[in-house]
Amino acid sequence: MSALRITGNQLRAGRALCGLSMNDLADRAHLTTRCLSKWENSSDATPAANYSCLCRAVAVLESEGIRFTTWGVELARPRATTVIASEGVVAS
Repeated sequence: MSALRITGNQLRAGRALCGLSMNDLADRAHLTTRCLSKWENSSDATPAANYSCLCRAVAVLESEGIRFTTWGVELARPRATTVIASEGVVAS
């Protein structure tokens, strides 16, 4: 985790972008949903959280492709490429 200021809104947005429910994130980060809810409801404030607990939640989100930036949150997961073979076409 970088030294960015992460807000409750960014945590919520990151969780939504990667498609994790609050229960999923809590289970994977070994936290309670009550704790995550409290953090996410802190809005634009930095959550009052134990640093190691917050790092676990951020690590799970980052493992799903979430990147926290100075301007927000982005999903950095590569897009899947679909290759469709056609008759008579020779692949090079």
